[in-house]
Amino acid sequence: MGAILPPMTVEKFGGAVLRTPLGFEAMTSIIRARQSEPCVVVVSAVGSTTRSLAAAAAHSVRGEGGEASAQLDTIATVHADLAGSISADPIRRRQLTHALTEILDVARRLCRSVAVTRQCSSRTLDRIMATGEDLARTLAAAALQEAGIAISEVDARRLIMTDEQYGAARPLKEPTRRRVQHLLDTQGATWVTQGFVASTESGETTTMGRESSNLSASLLASCLDAKSITIWTDVAGVQTADPMICPSANTVRHLQYDQARIAASYGLKLLYPTMIDPAEICGIPIRIASALAPDGNGTLIDAEPAAAPVMITTVDNGELTAVTVLFVTLDESLRAIMHVLESLGSSRADGIDITTHMHDRAATIVVPTPLAPFVVRALHSELCQESA
Repeated sequence: MGAILPPMTVEKFGGAVLRTPLGFEAMTSIIRARQSEPCVVVVSAVGSTTRSLAAAAAHSVRGEGGEASAQLDTIATVHADLAGSISADPIRRRQLTHALTEILDVARRLCRSVAVTRQCSSRTLDRIMATGEDLARTLAAAALQEAGIAISEVDARRLIMTDEQYGAARPLKEPTRRRVQHLLDTQGATWVTQGFVASTESGETTTMGRESSNLSASLLASCLDAKSITIWTDVAGVQTADPMICPSANTVRHLQYDQARIAASYGLKLLYPTMIDPAEICGIPIRIASALAPDGNGTLIDAEPAAAPVMITTVDNGELTAVTVLFVTLDESLRAIMHVLESLGSSRADGIDITTHMHDRAATIVVPTPLAPFVVRALHSELCQESA
């Protein structure tokens, strides 16, 4: 490599942050405060863009071209509105809107082809699904430049190499490391790239699976021997339960890597199993924090000893939801679960399955989805009030 640079940080901004102009302002403020050290900015698709792209592809397979076009039109409107908030200069705004239109036009052409053939290969679907992150990278780069921050925009396809398992591609560590470290010599101190997206050795677009933008951040950090990873979201760190259904949930201040991995495997929001390994192998701490309150404590994940807090996770499987109690003795968790089932009454509790996982100190019950919020709140009330 060339000149020795200060240790880098990786700053990943989720789609929940970037769905509003305020979120882009928060991002620029955070990166401006970090201009004294090199960093990589990784962004996810804005808001519900990924779901809209999946819906457009599904409509296209059914030959519903009009419905697919409507989904893409909605994406275009959302991004055009964000572009308008990013740049007040008419010329720069027009240039940004044109760049966004060109990116989205690729997805439009692919969807039109799918609507004709009624077939969408996993390779074609990856090209469609990558559009959201491509749009977000373009907006993020423009927002930072508009704020006077010197950046280098780098397509993640040039950074991360994967195998050819389209839709769930696995990163190839050594080729990726070589790519990343080569570009480090030729790019500026602040990079902007997108998560989720990568490419094969031959240059075909791949995606690395659901919520893999965090994996992108962790993987890039490991290749760069970064000193830290921050996952910027719209909540103040990992919570003891989903705050959308349990308002009394507390912020978890500290987790060990293994605790985070276990919690992620049982569906804890904000954490995904694949993001932990690259950081743990290199000893890189991960911080989960709110972009709207960047000076708050958030959640720190590292190798230091941490008392595991009691946590309640949920995985919605449609009609049924798995509710899991983590990091408490099985006697305590089963006692709390039985209390909750008793409060439901025999008619609603009949047939509810309980599964225990001794190694993970976990107990799972599968309940009808409409009952899940009550069950989570009741379990949290019994087990979590003193744990955060």
